Amino acid sequence: MTKEDLKKRFKELIKQHPPLTEIEKLFNKALNSGALDYENDLEQDYRLAKIIYHAILSTMADQWQPITKENKEAAANLQKFI
Repeated sequence: MTKEDLKKRFKELIKQHPPLTEIEKLFNKALNSGALDYENDLEQDYRLAKIIYHAILSTMADQWQPITKENKEAAANLQKFI
């Protein structure tokens, strides 16, 4: 596979599973969960937004976690470089 082939496959994957759509879905789920005390959070602070974003990205990462040991190791190795 060439770099261009990989770029094409990655773009196709993103198109099939748009991350912003999933982020919005999970954000709405968080808002409706009852787990957030946003009424008492400071408006000028990003603390709660960052907590929500972290929870969303963690959930998405769990959903896309590699299954095989070899793929998990490859992903862990790649994380060292990005």
